Amino acid sequence: MHGVVMDDKAAQVLAGLPDDAAWHEVAELLADVRARPRAHPDVREIVGAEVREAFSAFGWVQYAVRDGAVAVRDIGWTG
Repeated sequence: MHGVVMDDKAAQVLAGLPDDAAWHEVAELLADVRARPRAHPDVREIVGAEVREAFSAFGWVQYAVRDGAVAVRDIGWTG
């Protein structure tokens, strides 16, 4: 099991989700990322930096796995 560290931008998006249903959907996605951090596609932006993205019906999470923790870079909500 990995810990989760959030960038400021990701934390702001999480805090600003429109309702409890949105928050729960993103929380479930984060739980999946935490449990299976390398199960989602690697979408590297910079050579040598592992960047992954996970998607749910209306949300997405962009993250990296660093030093045994999941570092969440961004969270999106389209619902």
